[in-house]
Amino acid sequence: MTHLDGNAITEVERLVLEGHNILAEHVRPGQQLLIRDSGGDVMVFTVPLNDAGATLFDVASFKAYADQHAKLGVLQTVFLSDQQIIADNWEDNHAWKGVLKLPEHPLFETVQAWTKPTTFTQKDLVRLLRTQLRGHVDPAMVGTFARLRFTSNENTTSTVRPASSALDASIHRQVAQDNGEDAPETILLRGPVYDIPEARGDEYEFTVYVEYDHDKRAFILQTVHGDIRQAREQAISKLLNDLTDHADSRFPVLYGAPAK
Repeated sequence: MTHLDGNAITEVERLVLEGHNILAEHVRPGQQLLIRDSGGDVMVFTVPLNDAGATLFDVASFKAYADQHAKLGVLQTVFLSDQQIIADNWEDNHAWKGVLKLPEHPLFETVQAWTKPTTFTQKDLVRLLRTQLRGHVDPAMVGTFARLRFTSNENTTSTVRPASSALDASIHRQVAQDNGEDAPETILLRGPVYDIPEARGDEYEFTVYVEYDHDKRAFILQTVHGDIRQAREQAISKLLNDLTDHADSRFPVLYGAPAK
């Protein structure tokens, strides 16, 4: 058993009384307080959030969640951003959220990756069109690329050009003539932006320009950037209008995100 003298007991009592002074009433979740650590140094203490959030996986479930919390009077705002939808709930010192993530569809991820010139061999491009992009491209376009043949022409020289051709016009014509059809200068892809049940049936158009590298016998693809921006804006607008109509003025629906 440890025995404390009078001075030690007095010091302990003083420290306990000083410790009481750091306690505060009516703190809010997430609030930051200045306190002293065991060594006497000042530090920041963040009050933990008293939350019990939920993760939703489709818009229908998110609407049901929002309806339930609006009926309870705790739903403050629904926030929609490019990456997720959040139902922001508050009651007294209790804060929690319902979140629906908005993952991008594989097609949209692909066309975004092609905003920078991307090179494919003929074999790889045909395989991509037949598999990953199946259902998003005209099947006839797949056959066209499969039948293309590169030929050499000693009397024709390559030139460096901007725009959509990496060859001069005579080489471009030679590629087309050998196949009895025009060599495509663009690929038109159609598909959704977001990979959630309610959005997988949406179709937005993406134009991909095709350049021909005759020397390397390869194709260079690049997506029109404006198509990507327009598709995302239209997809967000559709979700925003749908949620706003569903809210029917019971709670605000905003394009943004809650402050951290």
